Amino acid sequence: MSQIQRKANLTRLCAELDAYSATQVPPPRTQPSPLAGKLSNSFFLSNSSTPETFAHICQSRTLFSRERLASQGIPVKPGKAEAAMGTANCVFFYLAPFRYPRTACGLLFAGSLESECSPEGAATPFDSGALHRRLARPDSQELAPAFLARHNLPIPDHRVYLERSLRLLFRSPEDYLNGVDPLSAGPLGLSGGDSRRWTHEVRIPDHVSVSTHLQAVFAPHSIIAAYRDIQSLFEWCRREGVDAEPFHAEPGSEFVGLESRSIDYLRKRIY
Repeated sequence: MSQIQRKANLTRLCAELDAYSATQVPPPRTQPSPLAGKLSNSFFLSNSSTPETFAHICQSRTLFSRERLASQGIPVKPGKAEAAMGTANCVFFYLAPFRYPRTACGLLFAGSLESECSPEGAATPFDSGALHRRLARPDSQELAPAFLARHNLPIPDHRVYLERSLRLLFRSPEDYLNGVDPLSAGPLGLSGGDSRRWTHEVRIPDHVSVSTHLQAVFAPHSIIAAYRDIQSLFEWCRREGVDAEPFHAEPGSEFVGLESRSIDYLRKRIY
């Protein structure tokens, strides 16, 4: 999809959100919200993974798309969301704290990554993988890839739509940060799933180097101690002035610790 089409989608979706909000009771916030604007412009891009995958990322210092991994001998399974949605050439991020369960370690990237990759990158106001199987679309006859195409947005301009969403759909813009559902599904009409139903996803083609735009790295103390490659990345971050955020987590609750630590980190950096 071209950048021109993504920009046209942004204009249409913003208009649909404004029209939808005008029909709601109580009336929407018609004036710009300083907090909504501050949050939408300040969020980092998050990517989290299992300890084993994270160790490979630390070793290569690169996030690879499924398609690139396939070229290295790790095939893309046909049933995977990336294959079904046509996004196997993408590296995935959330414009939010870490949101993917069953992960334990993560990276935050500065928003400058979006600006650098703006001609090729895209965003959606929901998780494309969740759309594949977990989320119900308002028109069940519309195929998920077609719905995705209609909602692809340009980066970093998708933050304009996020600001509107924070202001018009949520009780408080902070609810998005904390993972609290909006008051309404809005004009997208998606249902089911969890907070990834309304969390902005950012997709960067092919690969992303961990050595540039990196803001912070997160992992439990126990996992850092178990993987030499993860230790090496933490050491590199401390030398380079990148924030290193180890944390304690009980076995089996690593994601709870990861999510909580990332929310605390964002609060310190944004407010």
